[in-house]
Amino acid sequence: MLAKLRSLASDTAIYGISTILGRFLTFLLTPIYTNYVTQAELGDTAYLYAMIAFVNVVYSCGFDSAFFKFFRSDSKSIESIEHNRSVFAHAQMGIAVISTAATLILCAFPEKFASVLGLRHIAPMLIYAALIAFFDALVLVPFAALRMESRSKRFAALKFSVILFSVVANLVLVVKMQMGIRGIFLAGLLSSFAGVLLVLPEFARYVFRGRISFDAALFRDLWRFGLPTVPAAFSAMMLQVIDRPILKIFVDSASIGLYQANYRLGIPMMLAVTVFEYAWKPFYLRETSRPASRKQRRATHAMLARVLTYFTVVCGIVFLAASLLIEYLVRMPFLGGRFVNSAYWSGLSMIPIVLGAYYFNGLYANFAACVYIRKRTKYLPRITGMAALANIGLNFLLIPQYGIWGAAWATLGAYMLSAAQMYRLTRKIYPLRYEWRRVALAVSLCLAIFVVAIFSTKGMALGSGFLARCAWILVYPLFLLALGFFKSEEAALLNLSSKQNTPT
Repeated sequence: MLAKLRSLASDTAIYGISTILGRFLTFLLTPIYTNYVTQAELGDTAYLYAMIAFVNVVYSCGFDSAFFKFFRSDSKSIESIEHNRSVFAHAQMGIAVISTAATLILCAFPEKFASVLGLRHIAPMLIYAALIAFFDALVLVPFAALRMESRSKRFAALKFSVILFSVVANLVLVVKMQMGIRGIFLAGLLSSFAGVLLVLPEFARYVFRGRISFDAALFRDLWRFGLPTVPAAFSAMMLQVIDRPILKIFVDSASIGLYQANYRLGIPMMLAVTVFEYAWKPFYLRETSRPASRKQRRATHAMLARVLTYFTVVCGIVFLAASLLIEYLVRMPFLGGRFVNSAYWSGLSMIPIVLGAYYFNGLYANFAACVYIRKRTKYLPRITGMAALANIGLNFLLIPQYGIWGAAWATLGAYMLSAAQMYRLTRKIYPLRYEWRRVALAVSLCLAIFVVAIFSTKGMALGSGFLARCAWILVYPLFLLALGFFKSEEAALLNLSSKQNTPT
């Protein structure tokens, strides 16, 4: 079990290092924006990018998810290679047709769509947004192919390159040329187009290496599998970004900008969940698709369940580090002033809420494995739909009274509901014996340390407070060890690793 989990950890590390580096570069855009564009412009950017997120779901239409399921990763035979080429071509064709048609419509009537969205003052930005979504859609299947082939290094390198290009473009257009919101969207468009150019070799490997005949049955199967995931993906996107459009009903663009800047400071937990998901989906699909005896299946089930335990411990460390140290980070010097402009510091208290929401999103991703293993994607729309409706209801209930903090609490509540509903489903279709006592211990200890650290360092000078909170973060794994959290084989592995790292 531990050997296979190390394999998952290895892929996660590759995805993780590149994604962390890339997202850190993206994270640098937050202080750039807070120092070089107005709060209102940042609010409009957040609102329009929320719309792009919904458009992305429409453009993909589930063909990327279908590609994962129909791709054969267990054989290198000529038949499997040709099958995978056909799956790639048909999935890509579906996305290309839908995204092209939708992009043409959006670009033909930008003023009308801008009027509906309440963005008439930045109507030209809708053309940029439509093209960003279009180019992003074209790279979905090539990147999915790299993941299913376990070519994590190339996947990571390409993703990192796109992000690096985006950051450089923002530095030129927003910082140097002072183009404001137009510079933000032009940089996004250029980086999305660069992503298409970078994956051209994948198109060459799959599509241009020999003739591929249209297979109506395969296309229908991809459509039937992928289409039920669209409402679920749409609902999942509502969980992530619906708060911005609702905020626009009750508050001004400047308040949305304040919310967006602080929400993005929750990026450490988002990174933890994202890099895990990149490696998690191919991992459980590979492990459960192989022929196995009853004993091997039991071992696989135990392994899948234990992943949740390790995931929780890592998230506990991330939560403590991010929530306890963020107020020191924002005060660091940066381009244009502080790392985050002081005008945004009033929203820092929402960051622990956002971190908690991302953790429950990670729980949902853990439990969702059972749905894909059992091919029960038809349940996804119901679960995510209920959570999305809850998110909408909570936003309308809490924002009028609590403002942007109400939106943060609504997001946390919705993610908790989605995780609970997905877990309930797993108990019926693919029950795993999760180690709930260990998970509860890890979560409880994390929250206890967080509360004690906050109150014990209140009023301290910046330097001493920072060091004290760092000490509390280090206490977390030590307390887990002292409380007997780690099992014997885990302790033995940790001991072995320690001996290997000790100089002789």
